[in-house]
Amino acid sequence: MDEAFPDTLDLFRQEADLSRAELWLRYFELGGMSTAFQVEAFLYGALRPSPHDHDVLAHALNERFVELGGNHPVPYADSGPDGSTR
Repeated sequence: MDEAFPDTLDLFRQEADLSRAELWLRYFELGGMSTAFQVEAFLYGALRPSPHDHDVLAHALNERFVELGGNHPVPYADSGPDGSTR
């Protein structure tokens, strides 16, 4: 997880053309347990998501990118910068 740029998830959200509410709903559907307010705080960098929350958000975003015909650009918490598992 890239701690130097806490808004990275929000940048990916914008690229995926999802509102914060749409991302939260996708996150929740995948089993995420944080509130919409907490997820918004993650996106703004006001709160740091747990590795699990980061991964559920990353998965929700990656599913969206696949829907748009792309790949899986959002790294998971245990991935290196190039997407490889540490």
